[in-house]
Amino acid sequence: MAAMTDFTLTASLTDPQPAWAELRAHPELIWGHGAPDLEPGLDYDANNALGIGGHGRIETVEPGRVGFSWAGDGWEQSGRFVLFVGDDLVIEARAIPDDHTDEARAYWERAVATAADYLNQPNPVGTAPRAVLFDADGVLQWPRPGWLADFTRIGGPTFVADAFAAELDCLTGDADLKPRLEELLAAGTGGSVDEILEIWHDLVIDPDALAVVDRVRAAGLIAALATNQQSYRGTQMRQRYEMDRHFDHVFYSYEVGAAKPSPEYFQHILAVLELPADQVVFVDDSPSNVRAARAAGVPAVLHRTSTGAAALASELAALGVGV
Repeated sequence: MAAMTDFTLTASLTDPQPAWAELRAHPELIWGHGAPDLEPGLDYDANNALGIGGHGRIETVEPGRVGFSWAGDGWEQSGRFVLFVGDDLVIEARAIPDDHTDEARAYWERAVATAADYLNQPNPVGTAPRAVLFDADGVLQWPRPGWLADFTRIGGPTFVADAFAAELDCLTGDADLKPRLEELLAAGTGGSVDEILEIWHDLVIDPDALAVVDRVRAAGLIAALATNQQSYRGTQMRQRYEMDRHFDHVFYSYEVGAAKPSPEYFQHILAVLELPADQVVFVDDSPSNVRAARAAGVPAVLHRTSTGAAALASELAALGVGV
């Protein structure tokens, strides 16, 4: 049997009381995209915003405590973990294969820090909203199922994380994604950039979510698209999926010159709308983006992709937008 390592990660919570309920409602705060409901026996395969992920099972759930297993890609044996939610947010790694300790620690350090930052950022109190900002991916649309597996098949085992990293400067319009993908693919399997972009651009649009956007406009509020995109994917959203026609304003990050979660992105939007932050609300599936909006004074809500358009309408209602 492989040698095992233990470690503990801790982050302070400024208001512990609502933290457990928030994590029950939004397990993606810890487990990332693809997070399971916190029910014993549920298997999951989830990844974080960097495209790095793993799989495991929710083993036990008690108030303020979750036992679970997790293994990164390529692990032969899962590690055992316990999440505690009290005055602090704590993850105890109780049995991690020695040769994966650094990988596991880095992954869960980021998860704990991201979750605590979100939980510790209060939501501003708004006035009567005059504008609603909608994220795209995870709220109105999502990649077709299997896309990450296709990326790995074409580009190799590290391609997903490498492609996400290569995309970062492209989101602000400061770099061209195609040459970066060509370099990655040349060093890997030699797959085609066109193949990768076709997968990246193959989107599932949620018509019920877009109907919520349309109802926001019909109610006399400004509806704006607030999305991080590189130019190729943004162009596809406009031309192939006709996304812009549902909105009064569109803020593609590559055109803004700044991307979420930077303060500059939200400052640009507020300047264009000529509205104070407390008259604008925002919905996104990324904890980091929601936290950034709140830090900019914009009331914001975290949307869980799996809950769909019905939850989206309820979340907007909680922000004072009745649709």
